[in-house]
Amino acid sequence: MVMTDGVHGAVLGPIEMLVLNIVLITFCFFMLCRPTINSTREVLVLSTITIAAAASRIILEPLPNVQPLTVLCLIMGASVGARRGMAFAVMATMISNIILSHGLWTLFQATGWAAIAFAGSKLNLVIQSDILMKRLLVTSVIVSVLFDWWVSLSVITSGTTLFEFFLYILNGLPFDVLHALASIVSAVWIAPYLANLLHDEISDLEKPLISGEADVIAS
Repeated sequence: MVMTDGVHGAVLGPIEMLVLNIVLITFCFFMLCRPTINSTREVLVLSTITIAAAASRIILEPLPNVQPLTVLCLIMGASVGARRGMAFAVMATMISNIILSHGLWTLFQATGWAAIAFAGSKLNLVIQSDILMKRLLVTSVIVSVLFDWWVSLSVITSGTTLFEFFLYILNGLPFDVLHALASIVSAVWIAPYLANLLHDEISDLEKPLISGEADVIAS
């Protein structure tokens, strides 16, 4: 239950926020980099999609718990693999939270969406550029609710009782439903376009290097 107009937990101070940003940026850097001749193009394509995803989250912020990023993480993981999908998830979270506000919830959001991207890479949601829509819809609903519950852990403090946390989860169920509905819409409307785009732009990056290219990289 990610209530965009509420507080998820303790607000981080400047030093804590700086450390968190450094850790997440470093994580993304190592996830994105790999020794291929097309690495620049790979980073450029992924970064463009990431910025667009972050912007969509910022634009839709006034709508309670409408999170298109959940489905985007599934498709990215399914289309370009776990490593780049998880990097996409973390960067999109960081970029959007610069505007939406940073806090302890950033860590839970980033790891939650990264886990969704990882799941997307293992569930065979996309074959070439074709989406298995029924499987994507069911998966989207499940991970949307699980993501909300995971982020809800950020509100727990030393004084939080199990009953209070249960009430928090219960009160957030309408927001979970909104997230799931938004994910269904995103799966039907956005996912096919993104899958086709990734297939067209990224497929060349998946081809094994020929010996000449390998020599260029080695040099």
